[in-house]
Amino acid sequence: MLCKAAVMIVFMMLPACYTPSLFAQSEISASKYNQQKPLLVGYINFSPLYFTSEQKAQGILVDITKKIFTGLNLEYRELLMPTKRLFSSLKVGRIDLWCGIKVAELQGQVLTGKVPLHHLTLNLYRSEQSLAIKNKTDLTGKKIILLLGYSYGDWGRYIRNEANKVKFIEVKTHQDALRLLNRGRFQYLLNYQAPMNTMFENTSTAKLQWQTISSLPIMFNVSKAHPSAKLLLAKLDRKLADLIQRGELTIQ
Repeated sequence: MLCKAAVMIVFMMLPACYTPSLFAQSEISASKYNQQKPLLVGYINFSPLYFTSEQKAQGILVDITKKIFTGLNLEYRELLMPTKRLFSSLKVGRIDLWCGIKVAELQGQVLTGKVPLHHLTLNLYRSEQSLAIKNKTDLTGKKIILLLGYSYGDWGRYIRNEANKVKFIEVKTHQDALRLLNRGRFQYLLNYQAPMNTMFENTSTAKLQWQTISSLPIMFNVSKAHPSAKLLLAKLDRKLADLIQRGELTIQ
């Protein structure tokens, strides 16, 4: 998430914001960064943000980072990894970079950027006949669809706790989840916005209501083991901010 579950559980987030002046002091030092070898960029399968197709990394974040790396004339390699191996590799410098949310487990071993590449948004979808949910406790006695492999943080823990009497089913694919919801067999679907948007683009479906549960910024995470970690991160953040300001990148 991704062994998708591991990535969704441990985030302690700080507000993400930036202004042009934020990078003014780092511009000079960042220009001194000299690349000695290709950047090793780890990624976890989480379509449509990152996935492998025809033995190549594809996805929303692949397209965004390609513009940044290419604009900076940086050589790089993208490596697919299970979550645990990616985290352990990032800690000791076997890989240099991961584009992901701020993860408590990695703090102390990585430097996290300040400019979001994307927002990982969790929504609760419902049919037109179902009422909006104000709090996760309102799900007691309701029927909800989850995706296998996702933890969903506090909401997932509440739903899976038998004491809370929430009826749920876990399905393998986004298609299965949407099909169950459209058939009216379940009232709610907890899922991430990016894969759902892809489903809506490719599938004719009845109009769904939805509400946002959480939205976490995805940013550059550079291993502190990298010999020029601070300079590299400053360079990446600066380029990303410039592309956004010039309208060459639109961040979701």
